[in-house]
Amino acid sequence: MTWLDRAKASRFLHALFYCSTQTNVALVSPLLRLENNHCHIEESEYVLKKSQKYSELIILYEKKGLHQKALQVLLDQSTKANSPLKGHERTVEYLQRLGAENLGIIFEFSPWVLKICPEDGLKIFTEDLPEVETLPRDKVLQFLKGGFKELAIPYLEHIIYEWDEKGPEFHNVLIQLYLRRVQGLMKQYLNSLPEGTSAVPAGQEKGELGGFRNKLLSFLEISTSYEPARLISDFPFDGLLEERALLLGRMGKHEQALFIYVHVLNDTRMAEEYCQRHYNSSVEGNKDVYLSLLRMYLSPPEAHCLGPIKMDLIEPQANLKAALQVLELHHSKLNTTKAINLLPANTQIREIRLFLESVLEEKAQKKRCNQVLKSLLQAEFLRVQEERIFHQQVKCIITDEKTCRVCKKKIGNSAFARYPNGVVVHYFCCKDRSVCPTEL
Repeated sequence: MTWLDRAKASRFLHALFYCSTQTNVALVSPLLRLENNHCHIEESEYVLKKSQKYSELIILYEKKGLHQKALQVLLDQSTKANSPLKGHERTVEYLQRLGAENLGIIFEFSPWVLKICPEDGLKIFTEDLPEVETLPRDKVLQFLKGGFKELAIPYLEHIIYEWDEKGPEFHNVLIQLYLRRVQGLMKQYLNSLPEGTSAVPAGQEKGELGGFRNKLLSFLEISTSYEPARLISDFPFDGLLEERALLLGRMGKHEQALFIYVHVLNDTRMAEEYCQRHYNSSVEGNKDVYLSLLRMYLSPPEAHCLGPIKMDLIEPQANLKAALQVLELHHSKLNTTKAINLLPANTQIREIRLFLESVLEEKAQKKRCNQVLKSLLQAEFLRVQEERIFHQQVKCIITDEKTCRVCKKKIGNSAFARYPNGVVVHYFCCKDRSVCPTEL
């Protein structure tokens, strides 16, 4: 289309547009939504403003790429009682459609929505739309942290749990934000406790503290993307020991983590649950985690193994009873020789009788299984040997008159293939080894 044709089309469409505004308002919106409507912006803008057709004005601006003008109209109309554009919903929908190329405009016009309705405002960055999901998440996070810190946590929760974000930087930040909320609430909680009253176990606190602490503990346990070595220095040395134990476990420092459970928290159940989560016989660092638990009961290290913990800790004491229970319940996950060497010299046989019986029974059962397996393998070996001898006895004689069953030419000195039923063909003629080309 030449410039003259475009000019004619522009004049025609503008005339049609003007007539529609005067006679048939219903046609204005479809006309403005045309891909190439060629309407003159200034004149159309003047007509729409004069007739107070603000919804149509928004369509005009959007189609012409004048997003800031459209959003300013939405902002101006949002507080007018009789306006069809009253409220923030249209602004949220408009911003959701802009995409990453208009990120600056989104950051410019989203704050007023975020202030009056944070829940709906957050949907600008979390709605399940392609334009929203492809927004640069690091920049969105920095924007929210800069002016709307209370929305950073729900935003991170959405991109991690709903959009399966695996970036370690986002997982790290979510843990840090959880930690700050927990620390602030924990101070209030501890100050509110009557003198002589102990704090409840982690995650069982009432109100927001319990909720955020449960989220923190759960995320430290299930997430595989955060960096524990970078985060552990953020955690206090005078509390939140359950969280520290989870970080130590993720770093592979099982003895320090178990020391917290056994000798600081005095919770053998949590210690065993920890071992159940981390035990893996095929991973070098995790296959001896139950042995570490046994060592923690029988030969506990000194309290300073945890580093500069700012707590009054009682010198750890050996617990033979708990150690014997570990031997009885988890004998299959322990190196028997190493476990016995850890026991005190004065341990009596009757104290470890159940452990020894279980180990001997397990070894005997394993021996029986191995013997059965050996017999089965021997039988299979003999069968294969018999089959090999049978096939080696089969002869294939190629005479001067022997011909290929496919091309009907003589085999001669050419390479050949023989099917199980005795049919001989040229190797070149053997297209499918599993299907014989002809029967004898």
